[in-house]
Amino acid sequence: MRLGTMPLTERFLLNGICLITEPIAATKAAAIGFWFKKGSRDEGAGQFGMTHFLEHMLFKGTHDLSASSLARFFDRIGGYVNAFTERETVCVFCVVPATHALDAMGILCRMTWESVMRDDEIERERSVIESEILSSLDDPEDVGMDVALALMYPDQPVSRVIAGSVEDVNAITGDSLREFYQSEFRNSVPLVSVAGNVDPDAIEAKLASCTSHLRFVESSVADNKAVWSAGRHFPVSRFGQSQIFCSYPISFSRSSSNWFAWALINAIIGNTVSSRLFQSLRERKGLCYSVYSFYSFNRDCAIWSAYAATPREKTIEAVDSMLVEIDAVHKETFTDDEFRDARSHVIGELELGSEDIENRMKRIARQFFFNGEVLTIDESVGVLQGLSFSTLTDLIQNDFSKDNESLIVYADKKSAKECSRRWR
Repeated sequence: MRLGTMPLTERFLLNGICLITEPIAATKAAAIGFWFKKGSRDEGAGQFGMTHFLEHMLFKGTHDLSASSLARFFDRIGGYVNAFTERETVCVFCVVPATHALDAMGILCRMTWESVMRDDEIERERSVIESEILSSLDDPEDVGMDVALALMYPDQPVSRVIAGSVEDVNAITGDSLREFYQSEFRNSVPLVSVAGNVDPDAIEAKLASCTSHLRFVESSVADNKAVWSAGRHFPVSRFGQSQIFCSYPISFSRSSSNWFAWALINAIIGNTVSSRLFQSLRERKGLCYSVYSFYSFNRDCAIWSAYAATPREKTIEAVDSMLVEIDAVHKETFTDDEFRDARSHVIGELELGSEDIENRMKRIARQFFFNGEVLTIDESVGVLQGLSFSTLTDLIQNDFSKDNESLIVYADKKSAKECSRRWR
């Protein structure tokens, strides 16, 4: 076992909280995360942007702890606290010296379940969030990804912009935000993941004492099944470079072997500097600076996607090159050397990631949400070692279908028109 890792523990408190702890003796740090199975896709009419707004407000104080007091606690011990909102989850977390883990657990509990959300704090944070939204609108990659998802899953909550629009944020009232907090988060059973040099019994006792007065219910999620839309789209962009997305809906399986199989496929095609896309589009042809691929599993859908950003005059060649590389993988698969190198790469990533306590805390939580199966680093390596060449080739043959392909080129008007003539 790496980094002095002891067995993972999974426990349920009397009030329903699931606590997963990964004790690691050979570290002086601890990472704690409070996770909720709620995200932007679960928002209803009149609630757009509310989940992200709420995440911000958890840092703004309780009845007896001000926002600055919360900040000073983590600064004083040399740690940090943060949070993020995704389409299906919200996480509030901290990384602290292990000697302060129990105190940090208590502070996170108070932030999460005792937030008061005063009107003056809400108004100040509204301006901060609006600035965040406007900043993201200046980021070509952020905007391009939102445009692409909206075309892959048209008019569906899963493709909704996480933070909402400025208009959405302006429409949120203090009363509606506090009501949303009570109904959708304060009463929802969380997952708590902890990694580091901690005693699982002490962590459980601290969490139980901080939440003994709370009763939770299993989170219900919105019934809005995602439906994939294949096709070719060429929306007009105001940015200088063209952005290319070639995507497929992939096999939806909750097995750990399926997850790691896609990690290997992704490494071969576009997630490493020796990958086919990087070597072809960037190294050999000089078509772009940014090119990569990724895969994502949501609660009812999964996608694999290739991405590149290229100067407008190179758009046609870049799209052609990307499609050629993906078609070659589909028709000819890949080599034994690529398979072995990809497996070695992913195992190496796991081993390096094991040195990062925050990464380990997040990894065990995401595994639990994925299929309820939490693997150690060594167990994950075992799954990777057990994967066969044919498992990967079968996935590619089944999922990289032209009928399901989504090609999106987000480019200036001239380039979009040229692409439309060529690929309609």
